[in-house]
Amino acid sequence: MSQTATKTFKLSPSTLSVFRDCPRCFWLDKIKSIKRPRGIFPSLPSGMDRVIKVFFDEYRVLKKPPGDLKGPDFQGVELFEDQKQLDLWRDWKTGLQYKSPDGSVLFGALDDLLVKDGKYIPFDYKTKGSPTNEESAVKYYQTQLDCYSLMLEANGLDTEDYGFLLYFSPKTVRERGGVEFEVQPIKIALDSRRAKAIFENAIQLLNGPLPLSAPACEYCAWLRHFKTPFKS
Repeated sequence: MSQTATKTFKLSPSTLSVFRDCPRCFWLDKIKSIKRPRGIFPSLPSGMDRVIKVFFDEYRVLKKPPGDLKGPDFQGVELFEDQKQLDLWRDWKTGLQYKSPDGSVLFGALDDLLVKDGKYIPFDYKTKGSPTNEESAVKYYQTQLDCYSLMLEANGLDTEDYGFLLYFSPKTVRERGGVEFEVQPIKIALDSRRAKAIFENAIQLLNGPLPLSAPACEYCAWLRHFKTPFKS
């Protein structure tokens, strides 16, 4: 009896976050193209992301990190110098990739990259309405940074076992549109093997039948309320 061929998929760290949040939502998205509903996407975070990149690129030319990257955790840390390569990794079309033996691809766009003693450190910018903490950062962005570590290693780069999130939260409004931000770096321990395992489990799930929803998934709870039938 012949076996069904395994299908290959192209996934991003954000889709893996959905997989971890609710397998059923993830399966419906990738297999049936039924995406979770979402409201109007605010443009301010993307605008902040753009100007923060410009800010760090100016310091890249100066070959030194800005004053916001200070303290023991940043001792000896430098900005990745190759602007042309970084621009490619920042673009979703030419970003980082990890390809599994079965042909499935994990891809992502990197915000920035730090270097220390020849090792590379994933570095991502975040904006938030108020200061945060390590527990919250790990909850929402652990998988994303683990994936960056895996993809960097797949590109032949030796990575550190940690990465950084740099949070910007509004602090004070000044005249003529000036806003002062609270800048908060958070160091997170990384494990590329963890990202690889999540990726492989996600591919395996997509090659199977419609899974159960996560007990706490509010999207699936909404669907159950209206008794909307979905069949694999």
